[in-house]
Amino acid sequence: MESLPLSGNLSWQLGGRTCVGKWLDGVYCSCDSPEIPACGACRELNACAICAGRCLKNDKTCTQEHALYIAMFRPNIFKIGVAKVRRLSDRLREQGADVAAVVEYFPDGELARRRERELQHLSGIKGTVRESQKRQVDTEIDWASWEAIKAKMNIAEPRTLHYFDLPLWMRPLPLKNELRGHVIGVKGRLLVLERDSTLYAFDLKDMLGAEVVPYEGSTRQTSLTAF
Repeated sequence: MESLPLSGNLSWQLGGRTCVGKWLDGVYCSCDSPEIPACGACRELNACAICAGRCLKNDKTCTQEHALYIAMFRPNIFKIGVAKVRRLSDRLREQGADVAAVVEYFPDGELARRRERELQHLSGIKGTVRESQKRQVDTEIDWASWEAIKAKMNIAEPRTLHYFDLPLWMRPLPLKNELRGHVIGVKGRLLVLERDSTLYAFDLKDMLGAEVVPYEGSTRQTSLTAF
């Protein structure tokens, strides 16, 4: 396997897609099933991801310290979630959160999940944010909305996360099948590139199971789709 850096100038295009395969005992096993991103044989159930406060595993494994957090996405979309403390910063960046703060710490994930569901019910804030809602990357953070939430909850001082090398001057145009241009940054699963003074956004989820090859000049028009 080869790592491809998401930095500098990119000139790639995507070929055919197949199932992403799976890992068995530390060894990657490819799969040529046309079912994407994962076929039934390679798809794995993540019991921790759907836990609601009652462990679904035979042996509980979430015995590390967990954080219950509240995150905000530009301009003012909130979610409440749980993450292992050692992975909190990575988890927030994986989601593309713009502002976040810890509400409470717990000795294990089961207790954290239970409190998460309670707080979501009491506050009316959901535990998920649709990817389409995260695309307002060129808007300003609504700090008034954050202060309003902070006033209702006993939360720590917020951390602000930054993703781009320079301010975005426009809403990036959605891009499919090719990655060409200078990388401005990666926010969650959204890769933002600049080409000819125009910003483009590529959903990295579209790379799952795809063949990645050097871009070859073509007369065909770049494929754009609406988010």
